[in-house]
Formats: sequence, C-alpha cells, structure tokens
Amino acid sequence: MIPAAGRGARLDRPGTPKPLVEVGGVPLIVRVLGQLQAAGIEEAVIVVGFEGPAIVRALTGHPGLTLRMRFVEEPAWEAGLATTLAAARAYVTTPFVIAMADHVFDPRLVERIVGASVAPGDVVAMVDRESERVFDLHHAVRVALDGNDVTALGALDRYDAVDAGLFAATPELFDALDAARSVGPASLADALAPLARARRVQALTTDGLAWDDIDTPAAAVHAEMRLRGERRRKVLVRGASAAREPDARYRFVTGNPTATEIVVRRGAATGDRVDLGISGESASSPLFVLTDVTVDRLYGDRFVGALEQQGYNVTRVVMPEGERAKTLENFGWLMETVLSAGIDEHSVLVSLGGGVVCNVTGFAAATLYRGIGLVHVPTTLMAQCDAAISHKQALNGARGKNLVGAYYAPRQIIVDVDFLPTLSDRLLRDGLSEALKHALAQDASYLAWFMEQGRELRDPLFLEHVVRRNIELKCRLMAEDPKERSAGLVLQYAHNVAHAVEYLSGYQLTHGESVSIGMVVAARVSRILGGCGEDLVVAHERVLEKYELPRRVPRDIRVPDILDSLRYDKKTLVEGVRMPLLTGVGRLWQVDEDFAIPVAESVIAQALEASRE
Repeated sequence: MIPAAGRGARLDRPGTPKPLVEVGGVPLIVRVLGQLQAAGIEEAVIVVGFEGPAIVRALTGHPGLTLRMRFVEEPAWEAGLATTLAAARAYVTTPFVIAMADHVFDPRLVERIVGASVAPGDVVAMVDRESERVFDLHHAVRVALDGNDVTALGALDRYDAVDAGLFAATPELFDALDAARSVGPASLADALAPLARARRVQALTTDGLAWDDIDTPAAAVHAEMRLRGERRRKVLVRGASAAREPDARYRFVTGNPTATEIVVRRGAATGDRVDLGISGESASSPLFVLTDVTVDRLYGDRFVGALEQQGYNVTRVVMPEGERAKTLENFGWLMETVLSAGIDEHSVLVSLGGGVVCNVTGFAAATLYRGIGLVHVPTTLMAQCDAAISHKQALNGARGKNLVGAYYAPRQIIVDVDFLPTLSDRLLRDGLSEALKHALAQDASYLAWFMEQGRELRDPLFLEHVVRRNIELKCRLMAEDPKERSAGLVLQYAHNVAHAVEYLSGYQLTHGESVSIGMVVAARVSRILGGCGEDLVVAHERVLEKYELPRRVPRDIRVPDILDSLRYDKKTLVEGVRMPLLTGVGRLWQVDEDFAIPVAESVIAQALEASRE
C-alpha cells in the first residue's frame, strides 16, 4: 500500500505533485514501486489525493513497472495519513507492506520489510537507531524502544530511534486507523500509538542502510547527493577488486602558493609611465605584450612605448578581436609567434585587453616553458571585475566555453579605470553583470548599494567603487577557496547556463549578458527546487532591469540545445548537472557543506522555459 495523497507543502516544488518529484533522475513513487516489484510484491494499492490524476497518468503504463496497480482516490486526504491509508481498506485482505511514496530507500531495506514475518494484529516498523545520522531529524517521527518492541512513537522528547517509512501489517491495522481518525485528523503514528502501548509493534532496524525522507528541498538535495555518491563508490569498488597490488608505492608533493599583487589606481597604465613591477631576474629578458586589434589601436603605441622607454625589450603580438582569439587554432599561432620571436625562462607575458586577451595570455604563460611570468592589464570593466582578477586561464573548445585551461596565477594585475571611457555602454553593462553577480550571490549590502544608485553609468566614481568593491569580494573568495569547491562557487554562479547560452548564440551575446540571463534561470531553478522564495527571483529581475541587462533566453536558442551543452560544463559530472544556487540574496545553498547542488534536467528545462523571450 502506497500513500501518495499529500501536497508536500514543505518540499515546495511548484507544479509537481510530491510523489512525482525526481531524485536521482527517477520520480520518488516510481523508485519505491520498482523496489517493491523487485522484492516480490505483485500488486500495489496507491491512494491518491492532491493532483491524483497526474500521478495516475504518470504510473499507468509505465514501462518499468509490471506489478498490478490499483488507484484509490481519497477526497479527504488532508485529514491526515490515517484517513489516506484507511481508504484502501476494501482492497487489502492479506498481510501487506506500507511504503511511503516520499522516501528514498536503499533497496535492501525494501527487501527486508517485504520479507518480514508479521502476526495477525501486529505491525512491524522499520526504524533507524542511528538517529544522529538522520538528515532532517527535526521532522522525523521519533520512536521509543524496549528491546525490539516499539513502546511509543510521535513527537517524543526521549527516544531510541526514528521511523524510516516502511511497515509490514495485517488487515487488522485498519481498525486502529479508523479508531484514530474517529476523534479528528490523525497520523499513522497516532494510529500505531495504542498498538505500541499494547506491545503489538515490533522494530526492524535499518542496520546502517541508507534512507531519506523527502520532506524539504534540502532533503531532496541530500538524497540526490547520496545516490550520486553511491554510484561512484560502486565503480571504485569494482575497480579496486580488479586492481593488482603494486610492487611499491611512492609519492611527491609539488607547488607553492603564489601571491598576486593587485594595483588599483587611475592612470597606472594609461599614463606616460607603466610600472609593471618586473623582478630583477626578468628585467633583461624578452617581454611580450599581447593585445587585440581594437585595444592596440587605442592604447598599444603609448603602452608599449612607455615600456620601451624604461628599457624593456618588448615584442607586441596583436590577436583577433573577441572569442575568435580563444580558439585552439589561434592559440597555436600565438605560441609559434612568441617562440619564434625568442623567449627565455624569465620572460614575462603582459595581457593588455579584455577578458579574452587575459584568458589567452594567461594560458600561454602557463604552458610556455611550463610556466613563465604573467601580468594582466585589463582594459574593460568585465576584465577588471572578473577575468583578470583570477588564476583561471582558459580557451574555448568546439563544444563550449573555457573547456581547455589551467590554474595559473599572475604576478601582478594593474587595474586602471581610465581605460573605461572608450567602452560602449553595452560593454560597460557587460562588466556590471559580473559585479551584480557578486552582489546577488555574496553581499546583500552591495546589492542594496546598486539599487540606491542614480548615477550616470559612465561616472568614474561609480565605476571605481564597483571595481574596488568587486575586487575585494573576489579576493576574499579566492583566498578562502581557490579551487572553487565551497564558498568560492559564488564565482561560478549562473555560469552553467550562461556559458551554454553564450556559445549557442554564436557569441553574439557577450559573456556578461549571458551571465545575466543565467542568473535569472538559476534563481528560478532554486525556486522550483524550493530552495528560495519568489522574492529572490524578483530581486534578480529588478536589479538586472535597472541596469538594462537581458533577462530572457533568446527565442532562437532551443532549450534542448542548452541542456545538451550543459553536459560539457565543468561542474557537470557523469551523474548529472550540478549548480551553485542561492537560498536568498548573499546566501549560497549548501547541504552537508557541499555547495554544488545536483539539479535534474527537467528542472533546468522548466526554469529555461519560464525565462524565454
């Protein structure tokens, strides 16, 4: 018997009946029915209430379910679980199993409850004695034990175990259900309490086998993470069993932390002198300035001339403009150009340009001679807020953004907002998108400041504050989490979808415009999963509208194509997509200190459809 009538208000998954919420790529009720079927159950009585027709449609004719299914509708399901279960009385005449449709069980638990022996009038309850490992203990049904006898259950102050959502019973249980609901709304625990006092409820313990009660958004994420982890561990076990013991084991550790100096000063790189802080060992080595055609036309002669006047041996390398420069083909040309001009192990590469130039130059510095000196001089707001303030260097691949790259820290970054007046309004807003990302995901006071501003977009005081505050916030994250495994995932907020949209637009959308769209989608994903309220979606919409950034996926970009591109995102594992998400402004969603939240493709698709033009 499967109670599948509840609304699941705490799970807060708008538009999806709770039993049909997917965990591990499978609807909750389908997983339970499949496990019961595998354990030998031949018929299931499923009691439905809220969105009952949708559940019936989803299960009828399901290709993976061959057991007989009888659906019973209980209009009074809101009166409690005792009323829901009692609705099946006419259809259950032999010993039976109750399995909750909103739980995720280790299949061995289902096998054990199906195989349990139960005397007439008795109940066998699956309980977990290791309550400290129960994810959402606050909402669990607590159980008192005397040996293997359940003596009490409910909201107990003193308890020995918690109810795990599986029971074996005989038809006499319906009398207890009727007695409990005759005095008002009643739960299953209310019906079992008199039987427990009469020592008619026996405990069957989980013995460490896993289960999750999917009552809250965090519980759904926890179960998803557990299932994905179990799949990986199974592969590891198979690999370990096939491996031979090595003849010997050795290890070594490499790498030291690298300090990067960031200089923020107006005129630091646009004046007649540029102080790169080149070390003495590199002073006489070939120095390369890598830029693109637009920046070279605006600043190349003055910048290179200032370095040459200081005595440096400078070679200028001019790349194509835009994403064309981030291809493997251009990178091959760039490497040959630098090598043929002459280089030594103390040479320094200087990027003079926007995010693309920073990325390409950084990856070149990481790979030439297995690593040479690197200095960034960002000339766009996007680069000054994001691309240059980083140790991530990357090229694009044939299937998406930033698929080939390295972690490689620059020695110095010179940030001069006097480069910004030559940018178009579109490129200024492009850079603001990354700043707004930090405000939304990291600092509520920063977001409030943005909303209060009435200044002209080109106001140098406004731009300098944005750059300085953004660098402060980004440096804090990089110091705490340089590989972006926890709090540093703020830096990747919205980038799963953003990279896919940017790539599929043929780079007609800028990176910042794509991030803006990705942020709205990410907020909606969190809302669908129940991680946040509608107020977070509204906060995204308002600030992005204020700064005239796009919030909708262009109509010519198909949702299936975006989902396909997500498979190549670096945060996607074999088990599926993971996204950094928010529970509120400035608050990353985390479960058991894991900040990469697993998200089903169906949820992403729903958020994308709601965010289309």
